[in-house]
Amino acid sequence: MPKSRSKFPSEGDFVVSRVSDIQDQYVYVDLLDYEGLPYEKNARGMIHISEISSRWVKNIRNHLREGQKVVLRVVRVDPEKGHVDLSLRRTNSAQRENKMRDWKYAVKLENILQFLIEEHQDMTLDEAYEKIGFPILEYFNDDYQETVEALKENGEEILNNLTDIPENVQESFLAIVEENVEISKISILGKLKLRFIQENGVELIKETLLAAGKVIEDPKETRKVELSYIAAPFYRVEVISKDYLDAESILSKLLSIIEESAKKYDATFEFIRD
Repeated sequence: MPKSRSKFPSEGDFVVSRVSDIQDQYVYVDLLDYEGLPYEKNARGMIHISEISSRWVKNIRNHLREGQKVVLRVVRVDPEKGHVDLSLRRTNSAQRENKMRDWKYAVKLENILQFLIEEHQDMTLDEAYEKIGFPILEYFNDDYQETVEALKENGEEILNNLTDIPENVQESFLAIVEENVEISKISILGKLKLRFIQENGVELIKETLLAAGKVIEDPKETRKVELSYIAAPFYRVEVISKDYLDAESILSKLLSIIEESAKKYDATFEFIRD
């Protein structure tokens, strides 16, 4: 499971837990990312029945089951005694979804480090975290998704700036990232109708679409615009980005460029979103 720099979470944290035991009034869980006390495999936490739901709970087993992974919020922590009080009712669906997504990227990062130490057996997992994982995570404010995807896009630059590891280790690490990481992307698709009545209408269309296609100054695999011909007067538009709001912004700028050209030459212009 992903390794944390702390043995216990902090109050207010969202944590991924696995339900280990359900009693009439309590649920006990394992905190998968935290070591806990020296004699524990993982830190353990407890949910009181009053923290299961904002509604009356007759039977806890109607809400949770043993072995289930669930996102909880930390209410209180006593590191000396190893007590962690948790709440399910103080979380909402968006918080649970975001935490679980980030946790999956944390697992991905740990798997990458595991692959690395299999190739370089003189390095332990703890050392891999100390030399590579933790420095990079700290730079990205412990955002695992951003960390993993940034390594895919700009891994060599990141490692050169943030770590001090031998060249052969760096090469192995980057090769593992390249093979095992796929960056999440979203795309906005649509059909563009564009017709110029001038004699040089074909040239005007080419100029307009070329200008629109350059709306992104530095296109990448995860941030680009693709324009393709369907059949006159229709053209396919696809905007790709890691972020939906960014994709919408790119599309808006692209359509503004085309609309400005269409108005200038009194052309027919329409965009139909798929």
